[in-house]
Amino acid sequence: MYPESIQKLIELLSKFPGIGPRQAARFAFFLFKENHGFVEELRTALKELQDRVAVCDVCFRTMEQEEGGQRLCSFCRDARRDRSLIAVVEKESDMSNMEKTGAYHGLYHVLSGVISPLDMDSPKKIRLRELYERAERMLVGGEPCEVILATNSTTEGDTTALYIERILSPLKDTHPSLKITRLGRGLSLGSELEYIDEITIKNALSNRK
Repeated sequence: MYPESIQKLIELLSKFPGIGPRQAARFAFFLFKENHGFVEELRTALKELQDRVAVCDVCFRTMEQEEGGQRLCSFCRDARRDRSLIAVVEKESDMSNMEKTGAYHGLYHVLSGVISPLDMDSPKKIRLRELYERAERMLVGGEPCEVILATNSTTEGDTTALYIERILSPLKDTHPSLKITRLGRGLSLGSELEYIDEITIKNALSNRK
């Protein structure tokens, strides 16, 4: 229907979350009609995204690529943060919203997804093994560790939190100092951290159980 180059772009844009073929087509034709400078800026930004953005080796937050050594984001490098606390979030935008509250000063663990009851392979697609190993290293090293399950109050978020509690239970059996808490239910059912105001998140953090 469309020229091959535009059709290819539509197919690529359709892979974005929440973007269907119609919206992808609108984006494609916008790019086609837009001035050359904008397209070049976009091309440069995409190239830099691939070349200059890395993922923290500890919490999996995105960060600027650095030369050599272990890649650590600014939070994981910050000695002032409480290293005994690990807030487990579904995505990085949840982490940003928690930071706005000013009530949390620990570290994070970005799962990059959730467990879906409809997808049997979903536990393999998120960073559960890395969370287990991280908590295990802390406990074996004699460090205190509280894992705060800060997943969203949705079916998938609750399923993920319950699954994490289950996989961490062997560690809790051998290391009683391991504490597993969940955000207090100041969060309404079906709510997502990314869209919740700071006061509500602050109350949920204070009332975690």
